[in-house]
Parts: sequence; C-alpha cells; structure tokens
Amino acid sequence: MTQSYQPLTPVSIERKIREIASDMTRAQADLSTARDEEVTAKHVFERTHRRALLSSECPKVTRGGYTTAERDAWADEQCAPVREAYEIAEVKRKAAEDHLRTLFQQGTLAAVLAKSVHQAYQLAGVDR
Repeated sequence: MTQSYQPLTPVSIERKIREIASDMTRAQADLSTARDEEVTAKHVFERTHRRALLSSECPKVTRGGYTTAERDAWADEQCAPVREAYEIAEVKRKAAEDHLRTLFQQGTLAAVLAKSVHQAYQLAGVDR
C-alpha cells in the first residue's frame, strides 16, 4: 500500500531536521560506546593470545618437532571465543559509523529540502 503524497511545509521540514539532529546525537553516543567496546575486546583478545603463546601447554617449536604454524594454530584455537567477540565488536562499531554517516546524509538532504520549501513558500507569498 502506497502512502499518499503530503507536500512539505516549513514546519514539517523543521520537525524532520530536529528529528535527524536528535538521532545524530544518539548515534554519536552509540558510536562512542561501540568504539570503547571494540577497544576493550581487542585488548582482551590480544592478552588472551599472548597468554596462550606463553602457556606451558603451548607446543614448543623445535627442529623436527612442532612448526610455528602449528604453534600459532594452537594458540589461535585457545583464544577463538575472545577473537570472535572482538570481531563482533568491530562489526558493531562499523555499523554505528555507517548509521551516523547515513543520518548525516539525511540531514544534508533535509537542509536542501528546507531551502526548496522556503523558496516555494516565498514565491507563493506565504511566510511561515
């Protein structure tokens, strides 16, 4: 079902600009939180990975024994859950950046529409 066309008025476009501005404020806070969570997850992953490599259970690389690839694969397996948490936090941060960028573009579009609406009302001889 399609919506019927409603022409923009100075009041409706101002309302939309205010709504976008509020959404941008929330999106900036969400992005800040997502960045903090990503940094925390990265530090947890790196710390866990170092501990795995230094663990007494970690395969020791020797000639004719374990290779560095086998040691690294073992360490990666030990910290797989925290690596996954870090990657999820990274994706959330990127999504928050995309959301903020989208809101900025919507704000720009709303400003262009506001100017157009204002000009149309001036030409019609109607002032707010």
